[in-house]
Amino acid sequence: MNRISIRGIGLAAASVATLSLAVGATSAAADAPTTSDVAAGTPVLPALSHNAGLAEESAAAAAFAQRRAAAVKAAQLKASAAKAAREKAAREKAARAKAVQRATRAVNRQPVSAGSARAIGKSLAASRGWTGQQWVCLDNLFTRESGWRTSASNGSGAYGIPQALPGSKMSAFGSDWRTNPTTQIRWGLSYISGRYGTPCAAWNHFQSRRWY
Repeated sequence: MNRISIRGIGLAAASVATLSLAVGATSAAADAPTTSDVAAGTPVLPALSHNAGLAEESAAAAAFAQRRAAAVKAAQLKASAAKAAREKAAREKAARAKAVQRATRAVNRQPVSAGSARAIGKSLAASRGWTGQQWVCLDNLFTRESGWRTSASNGSGAYGIPQALPGSKMSAFGSDWRTNPTTQIRWGLSYISGRYGTPCAAWNHFQSRRWY
């Protein structure tokens, strides 16, 4: 009886030990990370960092593209404005040239009467080399300013054929500056030469400003 009991106890103990080892192995296997777990967890942080870098690069590229587009648009607007200014200047120049041509034809139809203020003016201008177109410009200028009248005046105090302001400036060329066309014209030619160089330069200025 005792012999059977001891043997039975030994077998039971062995069974318990075996069962404990099996349970321990199973628990350890359950706690250990699997290959798929490692593969799934490892690339998470690097992937997030890579995506953030791509987002930053994309935003920088978009900002650069916007700046570039703005610069191109600004350059186009500047070029367009410059072109418009050139075209306007060309139109104005052409208009002035046509006005001079019309005035030239009108003056050429008007003979210069001997002894008139215009005749004196033409002779004095020729002595300075101002003939042809330069004479036409001078004739246009004094015709518009005074009609070649020695007594012409306006509200600002300008006086005489060249519309000196004040008229007393012409006294440098003679005390008879109020009535003598030669005195007035000589002063006018001297003024034009000193300020503009030529009658046509003075006439062009008058056309754009309405004074010279």
